[in-house]
Amino acid sequence: MKMLAMQLVTVALFVFAYYFIITGKMDKAGVSFVAGALIIGVNSITGMVPKLAINHVGEFVDFDTIALLLGLMVIIPFMGDAGVFQFLAVLVLKISKGNLKLLYILTAFTVALSSAFLNNVSTVMVFVPVILAITESLDKDPFPFLMMIIFSANFGGGMTLIGDPPNMIVGFANHFSFIDFAVNATPGVVLAMVVVLFLWLRKEKNYFKMPKREKREDMNPFSAITDKKLAIKSSLTFLGAIVGFVLPQSWNISPSTVAIVAAAVLLLLIDANSKTMEKVYARIDWPTIFFFIGMFALVYALEQTGIADMISSTLSILIPNNFVLTIVVFWLALVMASILSAVPTVMIMIPIIHGFEKIFGSNSLVWWALVMGQCLGGNLTIVGAAANMVVAGMTQKLERGKLEFSPYFKYALPAVVLSGVTASAYLIARYVL
Repeated sequence: MKMLAMQLVTVALFVFAYYFIITGKMDKAGVSFVAGALIIGVNSITGMVPKLAINHVGEFVDFDTIALLLGLMVIIPFMGDAGVFQFLAVLVLKISKGNLKLLYILTAFTVALSSAFLNNVSTVMVFVPVILAITESLDKDPFPFLMMIIFSANFGGGMTLIGDPPNMIVGFANHFSFIDFAVNATPGVVLAMVVVLFLWLRKEKNYFKMPKREKREDMNPFSAITDKKLAIKSSLTFLGAIVGFVLPQSWNISPSTVAIVAAAVLLLLIDANSKTMEKVYARIDWPTIFFFIGMFALVYALEQTGIADMISSTLSILIPNNFVLTIVVFWLALVMASILSAVPTVMIMIPIIHGFEKIFGSNSLVWWALVMGQCLGGNLTIVGAAANMVVAGMTQKLERGKLEFSPYFKYALPAVVLSGVTASAYLIARYVL
């Protein structure tokens, strides 16, 4: 009876949390933390999940993910302060030499590459103002560029272990390395991105026609660097972290360890004083940390009370084998991410996939289907990913190019469907081969 009560409470709190996440009537970090705290409190009374308690917090909170996030949250803002992101944006502009189509393509790949290793929100916040200034000077509607920047940021985030929090969660849940992501996720996401670029380049072929070429040879990317010493120190530290991320797994050095050690080294290099540390504390994305802690508690309860296994067992009646499971997980994650956003989607899918593994056996391709599905699904709606919402907010005062739900969805839908079909073909090829 106590277990049944615990299961009912767990389901009720999940419904409560996801209702407010979807509707936006309550801050998602707040509702997640509240639900997580309540499930721990109820369990302290029922005692049905012995390790769902404050003194066993390491059992259900994935501190590898938290540490990796914290490390990157310390390093990346200093790169922004030094002008490293602005340097990349101006460099792309200079290389394009006024060719709008070339600028479009270079921006797409630069944003994707930056988002694969840096924070995609920081990336779009740097590139969007530059592109808005260019399109305004050319009397062009910025909408096609803005859509490309959003998609590229989300594609880039889906390519690597450190590109986006959902990847970190899946990676640490399955002990996937940086190299595992590069070998398994990156090719599929790159294929999807290339297909979308071809689609939009054909769709917007008249958009790129210009009466005359704008000369940009006079622009000096290094002028964007505001603090040379900080740029060198933060960039070298970040590159050192990237090297650490690709170390052989046999060395037993986790990416989370690399990230926090790199952050510590940078703080030593810049001789961080109390004023600097206040800036560090202010820049850490505490809502994300609180959101993760609450969701980790809920997901642990979902697994330990057997609810995830029940869901998996019920769905397995309709799924004959691992091949079908892979495709179902991909499209389910894609649709869910477009509604819930990526992190909640991954959080709820992980225990369900673990349940499927008990029925069908271990299949790593299912996890890559989840990674790619949530990545592509985040592009479908304006609330699908953080980068989408940030860019939308930056465009609200524009006379043209303002991102709103309906125009965004209509423009994104064909691209997301096409990228989804491409990624599905990639997964099928991987399964067959």
